[in-house]
Amino acid sequence: MNTYDAGKFDIAVIGAGHAGIEAALAAARMGMETICLTVSLDAVGNMPC
Repeated sequence: MNTYDAGKFDIAVIGAGHAGIEAALAAARMGMETICLTVSLDAVGNMPC
């Protein structure tokens, strides 16, 4: 089994669609240590509509 230590963050945003990117940006602007996780880099910022 492999382990990975990503560090310590105040907030983790799961999903990098339109809403996820907005949430991560808002948290970062508030000074929080932020990480945004996604399954596919091809879908970053995509809007469903």
